[in-house]
Amino acid sequence: MKVIRADSLSALLRNESRHLSHWLVLEETGETLTSLYRQVPKLEYEWLFLETPYSDFLKRSPVVLRVSDAIGDLFQAFSQDPRKGISPGIVVASQAPEGEMLAHLRRCLSVAFYGDRKGMLRYYHPDVAAVLFAAPEHVSQAWFGPIERWIWHGEAHPRNSTAGAWHALCADEGETVLHGEPAHAAKTPAGAEPTLALSSGQEASLERYIRVMRAWKDFHQPGESLEDPEAYRRFLASARLEQALGQKSDPSVGLEEPMQSPSQWSAT
Repeated sequence: MKVIRADSLSALLRNESRHLSHWLVLEETGETLTSLYRQVPKLEYEWLFLETPYSDFLKRSPVVLRVSDAIGDLFQAFSQDPRKGISPGIVVASQAPEGEMLAHLRRCLSVAFYGDRKGMLRYYHPDVAAVLFAAPEHVSQAWFGPIERWIWHGEAHPRNSTAGAWHALCADEGETVLHGEPAHAAKTPAGAEPTLALSSGQEASLERYIRVMRAWKDFHQPGESLEDPEAYRRFLASARLEQALGQKSDPSVGLEEPMQSPSQWSAT
C-alpha cells in the first residue's frame, strides 16, 4: 500500500499501470444535482445512501457517477476545482463491476471507533479522505475491497496554504479483501455484516482534524473561507490554532449516529 502524488488529476490517472474504471463521489451541498443536470441533462448517477441505514435522507445523499465520455466536461471541471466547483468530492478507481464497487462504498459509510462505538463517516469529502488515507501505515486493507485507488485533492488541515497536489492511496498489488472478510473490523453479532473499524492512527488523525476545524470556526470572520489564502495564513499563525493542537477531542464529533438527520451533520 502506498500514496502517490501528482500536480493534476489527469497526471495522476495517467500513472496507472492498468486500465481502471473511475467514479466520482460528490457531496450533496443542496445545489449539487442542479449543477450536474445543468451540465449533463441526461445524467446517470447512483445515490450513495440508497440501501443503507441513511436511505431516509436521499435528498442529502452524495451522488456516485461513473466517469465516461458523457461526463467528460463535468469531470474536467471537477478536476480544476474539486472543492468550490461542482461540489466537494473524491474519485475511486476499480476494475470491479459497478454494483460491487457501490456496495463497498456503502459499507464504508458506517464505521466503528474506540472499540464498540459506531457512526457515519464522510469519507467522500476530500479533507476527510486526506485524514483517513494520507498515512498508509494506518490504513487497513479492508478499506479497499474491490477498490484499487482512493483519490483526493489536498492535505488534511492544518496544511500549507499553497498545498494543491492530488493524492491516490493505492492497494497492494494482488491484495483484495472479499466481502464478508474484512481485515480490520469491529466485532458484530453472529450473522451481522462486519463493521469497518478505524485504526488508532486514523482516530488520532480525525481527533486532530476536529480540533483544527473547531479552532477555525471560532477564529474566522463572517464570509471568510478555508480556501481564502490570506485568511488561512492568519489562521495558521494564530494562537487559537496552537492551543487547539495541544488539546484532545472525541472523534464522535466528526461521526454521526446511523439514523441522525443529515441536516445536523457537521460540515467542513
